[in-house]
Amino acid sequence: MSADLTARASLFRALSHPARLGLLRLVWTREASGDELARLMNLAPATVSHHLAQLTEAGLILTRKDGHHRLHRAHTAALDLNLADVVRGAAPAPTPDDPYRDRVLRAFLKGGRLTTLPAQRKKKDVILHELVTLFEHGRHYPEAEVNAILGEVYADVSTLRREMIGLGVLKRERGVYWRPAADADPAYPGDAG
Repeated sequence: MSADLTARASLFRALSHPARLGLLRLVWTREASGDELARLMNLAPATVSHHLAQLTEAGLILTRKDGHHRLHRAHTAALDLNLADVVRGAAPAPTPDDPYRDRVLRAFLKGGRLTTLPAQRKKKDVILHELVTLFEHGRHYPEAEVNAILGEVYADVSTLRREMIGLGVLKRERGVYWRPAADADPAYPGDAG
């Protein structure tokens, strides 16, 4: 069996336990320590640790150290994958923590807001890939809505829009924006044909 199929299977294995789904729900919008998660789930800390390890191995949980604690949060970009794309092999399976990405996000995102847009291309790309997760695949947004969403994160929304379009993580046509699928470059919906 190929390593790619093994990675895809580990994603489904990680999602196959009710406790792991519960843990993902708890860390979807905020970080939490293992002890806090154990209290909230009414599980033994060792059990929670086991489940967190399974989720981390599948690339679904991101972990960072904060003093003596390890804080966990859902890797929302990995969880935003289209299930059919994962099964067909059109989208890559999630990967475990990327320490560089985590450092960049910690350095430039504070309290859900972007402090500054990095000048270095590699760091900027990390930020832009994170920000695109604010948009749903398959949904079309008028520019005013894009501005409102990005404005919650950073004041210079026109620069963010331009950078995201330049990187190809957002598409735009006639004032309508959309997030392209991982395996395709969808045309503007009005261009049926």
